[in-house]
Amino acid sequence: MATRLALGQRWIGVALICGILAMSSCAGKPPLEKLSQAELAVQQADKSTASQYAPLELQIARDQLNSAKRAMDTKKYEEARRLADQALVNAQLAEAKAGAEKTRQAAAELRKSIQTLRAELERTSPGR
Repeated sequence: MATRLALGQRWIGVALICGILAMSSCAGKPPLEKLSQAELAVQQADKSTASQYAPLELQIARDQLNSAKRAMDTKKYEEARRLADQALVNAQLAEAKAGAEKTRQAAAELRKSIQTLRAELERTSPGR
């Protein structure tokens, strides 16, 4: 019984050590994929109308991306991962806000055209 208990404790110890090593190896890896995704998202937002319609969000994304790169240079990988995630989200937010604003403006132009057509129809309709 005592041998089984000691053997069980060893396996638990081994499992704990493996878990700690696995977690530390993840934390020690540079988040290159996250950084690439964030950089691509910022570039896409730059190419879109985000700089016109969502400049604040786009600038925040750029700043976070630059901070993530600096964290990578100093091997602060967890901070770099967090900043890259934030940059990605803010770049996507900038694009979404820009798209929403473009859609809102297109809808306003369409309403204006409809009003103009109605006014023209009423003016040219016989019997009015």
